[in-house]
Amino acid sequence: MKRLCALIAVAAFVAVGCNRASQPAEPAAAAFTPTPHGTLLQVMRGLPFPQSNIVFDMQSNDPGKPAKAGDGTGNATSQYSTIPEYAGWNAIVTAGVALQETANLILIPGRKCGNGQPVPVDQENFKKWAADLSTIGAEVQKFGEAKTYNEDAVLELAGKLSDACAACHDVYRNTPKEPEDRCLVKAAAPAAAK
Repeated sequence: MKRLCALIAVAAFVAVGCNRASQPAEPAAAAFTPTPHGTLLQVMRGLPFPQSNIVFDMQSNDPGKPAKAGDGTGNATSQYSTIPEYAGWNAIVTAGVALQETANLILIPGRKCGNGQPVPVDQENFKKWAADLSTIGAEVQKFGEAKTYNEDAVLELAGKLSDACAACHDVYRNTPKEPEDRCLVKAAAPAAAK
């Protein structure tokens, strides 16, 4: 009888265990895929334009000095001067990070330019210029983290940033029929006949 009871108990546990195993598992969450939510024009106006102005503003405003009295909205680095987390050197560090992240965002496939043309993310020159923007962003971040104002270094950073932007803009933004022909990939010029 003991064996029969033990056998019945084991059979009951096995039956319960088998029923639980046959229940469907929770579906796995879908993996996140970066998706563009705005045009290249919107991204540029929202991130690198204001952040670049913070860098350019350092040419005349030392972020380590207190904001000028009554200048809470005047220049880029003192705009949030009453909030230390957003002002001064923190603004410079954040500008550098934002410039680096801009390079990531503009390379997300599927983004369109303001005129509806696809962003030329498959073009080697566009990829290079995005990488250059990221590189200068890292330099700006490092400069901000050092918290040491050096006018020559600021001028060099501003020049590199201007050059990084201009390289891409000269090909894809400042076009003969802008804005209609912005972001268009142009065929290479034919080689000169000898």
